[in-house]
Amino acid sequence: MRKTILCVDDEGVILLSLKFLLKGALGNEYRIESAYGADEALDILESAEREGIEIRLLLTDWLMPGRKGDDLIREARRIRPGLPCILLTGQAEEEVLAALERENMVRAVFRKPWNERRLPDTVRECLEIS
Repeated sequence: MRKTILCVDDEGVILLSLKFLLKGALGNEYRIESAYGADEALDILESAEREGIEIRLLLTDWLMPGRKGDDLIREARRIRPGLPCILLTGQAEEEVLAALERENMVRAVFRKPWNERRLPDTVRECLEIS
């Protein structure tokens, strides 16, 4: 099984930035997979096991066309209970963030632009726990 981090955003530049940041922090220990929205991410999650991919962490944007990040996180946790999730957002509604944290759906919330040191540290912490 290939240990994988799944990054979800509707902006390619964000996905490239995350891949660059995470590869720099984690080297080749984890594969970084990208999805351009919630539906694509759910397809990856549903097919991961049969394709030999072990999704160890989900990093997702909140505001995307179609499904928002909180809906993706809830559905991802239904598919893979206990999956560690980090929400990245430039403009999330405070009550949505509070609900996710209250329900223990996210390990962390980062506002865009994220802290270049704190995000990799939080990712490492999530991977150690999962």
